[in-house]
Amino acid sequence: MHPRTFLSFWHIEMSNLPVGTFRRRALTAPEARHLIEAARESKALMCVAKEDLAAPYCEGDRMRHRQLCVALGEHSGVDVQLEDFFGDNCSNPLCFAEIGEHQSLLVVDCHYAFDGKPRPEAEVDGSNVESTPSTEARSQLRQALKMNIVPDSISF
Repeated sequence: MHPRTFLSFWHIEMSNLPVGTFRRRALTAPEARHLIEAARESKALMCVAKEDLAAPYCEGDRMRHRQLCVALGEHSGVDVQLEDFFGDNCSNPLCFAEIGEHQSLLVVDCHYAFDGKPRPEAEVDGSNVESTPSTEARSQLRQALKMNIVPDSISF
């Protein structure tokens, strides 16, 4: 069997884990960067996701994946793109990741925080206050409550 490194953001499934004993360890950002670069170079990297990132109803999940990809590049020097989570015909499902003697799963995790700063594009015009906010007003309020990745919390 060919060596393979699977990469997942946030999630694992019980089906990913081998029967018997397995080892869990934490990596530094440079170690993770080296592991990802080596796997990419040898064409052994497969990024997988719990969500179907191609589905129209997973827009929020795609946004969170894209946000973590950007944070990884900017704060850890790790080059992972949203496109890496897609195969030829679909997004790569997490169930593809089977850990074994020659296969490993690298899970990237992080924390989020509300920065408390209203975004200019999210300001709601108060002159047209309705008892039931319009769809556009709800969307703008949702943007105003956006959570951001805490870069120092990224772990591997």
